[in-house]
Amino acid sequence: MAQKQSTSPWVWAFLFLMLLSFVAFILFLDQKIVSSGASSAPERVDSGSENKPTIDFYSVLPKREVDIPISEEDREGIENPSINKEAVDQSILQVGSFQSAQEADSLKAQLALLGLEAKVKSAVVKDETWHRVQLGPFASETGLSRAKNLLIENRIDYMQRSLPN
Repeated sequence: MAQKQSTSPWVWAFLFLMLLSFVAFILFLDQKIVSSGASSAPERVDSGSENKPTIDFYSVLPKREVDIPISEEDREGIENPSINKEAVDQSILQVGSFQSAQEADSLKAQLALLGLEAKVKSAVVKDETWHRVQLGPFASETGLSRAKNLLIENRIDYMQRSLPN
């Protein structure tokens, strides 16, 4: 027969005293925080004799203007952003090349889930049809860098190519 083990009343009394002392400690800290917060509130001292300048940057900042010297050539580029001083090569990223159109569409769908718009272009190489999955063309470096970073993060190999002008 198994004997029933009973805990000593001293254990229960000790646990109750520990709980009671913890609650008392929390209440003590709460009172300490409240009293220190009320006593450390800064008192406002009116000193009429001191004339300190007050600066309101919301009103001062809009009144300030800074002239930046810009050359005439740069000014035209700012006013008409379609002017390109240097011809920027448009780049494309080839992400895959498959003989099966289904595999190419599968990769295109995977890229769409990443937020990249891919195109499947078919090409005949040595009497065989290949389906190339391409991203782009990218006119800006930021779009190209974003696409490259997404491909690298998702462990997708790519090849960068530039379009002929």
